[in-house]
Amino acid sequence: MDRSGIYAYEQRKAARLPPLMTTQFKASPEAWAFFQRQPAGYRQTATWWVVTAKKEETRARRLGRLIADSAAGRTIKRLTRPTRDRPPR
Repeated sequence: MDRSGIYAYEQRKAARLPPLMTTQFKASPEAWAFFQRQPAGYRQTATWWVVTAKKEETRARRLGRLIADSAAGRTIKRLTRPTRDRPPR
């Protein structure tokens, strides 16, 4: 990411999964298809959540969480807004 005086949260729209992570994600076709069907705002925020972790093992764990939740047909818990008709997970 460019550190040219732009706030970190302003860079989230430019967040991209590295090629290796994208390959890992696409290895689960159902997870990738679910993720691609989500609104652009969710995809950007989820990607930012994964790539901004400081440690490699944290990035890997977050990617695993994103893939597992997507394969199960649900969004990441921390990025899911609770609704009245559905109890929090």
